Amino acid sequence: MTLAIIVMLILAGLILHGVSYKRTAENRFHPSGDFIIVNGTRLHYLDLNPEAGGIPLLLIHGASSSLADMKLALGSLADEHRLILIDRPGCGFSQSCAQVGELRQQAKLLDAFLAELGVEKAVLVGQSLGTAVALSMAIHYRQRVAGLLLLAPVSHRWPGGVDWYNHAARLPLIGWFFCHAIIQLYGRLNGETVTRQAFWPNEMPEGDVETAQVPLVFRPGTFRANAEVLASLHPQISKMEKEYADLKVPLRMLAGTHDAVVLSTIHGMSLKDKVAGATLRYVSNTAHTLHHFCLPEICEELGQLQTDLTEKSQ
Repeated sequence: MTLAIIVMLILAGLILHGVSYKRTAENRFHPSGDFIIVNGTRLHYLDLNPEAGGIPLLLIHGASSSLADMKLALGSLADEHRLILIDRPGCGFSQSCAQVGELRQQAKLLDAFLAELGVEKAVLVGQSLGTAVALSMAIHYRQRVAGLLLLAPVSHRWPGGVDWYNHAARLPLIGWFFCHAIIQLYGRLNGETVTRQAFWPNEMPEGDVETAQVPLVFRPGTFRANAEVLASLHPQISKMEKEYADLKVPLRMLAGTHDAVVLSTIHGMSLKDKVAGATLRYVSNTAHTLHHFCLPEICEELGQLQTDLTEKSQ
């Protein structure tokens, strides 16, 4: 058997494994909410306690994640609030869209989504990359945003860039093979380990990989959608920085003292300095995934946001 045939068989085996991985993941996990078509894009969402009074909360998840993660961490907020959770375009069970890598395009879809639900204004609760989408909404669609609660915020330029695989996923031809054949093998071998590392120094919640539907992240379309926005995040954030001083909505932030993924000294502190009245609070011994471990602090910040909004309306 020639070397060329051996290489072709290996490549074919990797592609078949990728197909099998995707099929298995989609048979294992199923949508938990409803679907709505917004601007031609089919979005998956949950609308919990829609009869609750007050301003609704819209939860916006981070990169390599979905509404399932936010529901696991913060679903109990629906006891007191109308709680709307959505899979961002290309993630979870939401369809991808044109220009999926653009924060403003994602913000535009979320604005139209809230309009379809009849929500005039919402408090946006974003985590990690979701905070950048929330900030884009507050800049470009401010009429829809009552306030912002940003968890582990991403808001400013940072040294270096994003992981190499986000760029590899976007390459012509090579990117297709990477997304359809390589990343599934990585997910099968290291997916749970990488997830556990994201929670350090905290323990990953029991059953998180299953409940948060982590294997869906390694599907070709989902991985590519994540890569599109992450690989282009730096220049987009650089442009947004110039707009922060004009933000007028109440803005509160929570950051973990042990967050090694998004450094608050670069992001949260800088944003606090630029937005009048913004606050930044630290949660001790907590990682980037602080939304799983600081529900009392989140409830307190939401209460303070409500006070801020009441004072603003008077």
